[in-house]
Amino acid sequence: QQGELSGCQNDVLNMKEYIMDVHGFKEENITVLLDDGEHTSPTHANILDAYQTLVAQSQPGDCCYCHYAGHGGKLVDDNGDEEDGYDETLVPLDYATAGQIRDDTLYEKLVGGFKSGVTCTA
Repeated sequence: QQGELSGCQNDVLNMKEYIMDVHGFKEENITVLLDDGEHTSPTHANILDAYQTLVAQSQPGDCCYCHYAGHGGKLVDDNGDEEDGYDETLVPLDYATAGQIRDDTLYEKLVGGFKSGVTCTA
């Protein structure tokens, strides 16, 4: 596949084991998106759905962790909020048809959605 990052799948699986073994996260509370035929694919919609589910299920006092291993990019800022004139992006599997995920969308769907008292490290 063009642009494939061969180490990303290992990074995700290693991080999953780390947060379970070292930080006590439970496997049933972990969502993994991988382009490997075994997991849900990291498409534009699936990434945003996973973030929205995390936000909806999190309660004050919860500690959440989000890990993205994949291509990033930048697009010309579309709303004038970026000092450098560019939005940073995540590049999902289906970016050619669904587009990249802008930092503004990530903030709105992930960071801005958490209830007060939820800690999220990304």
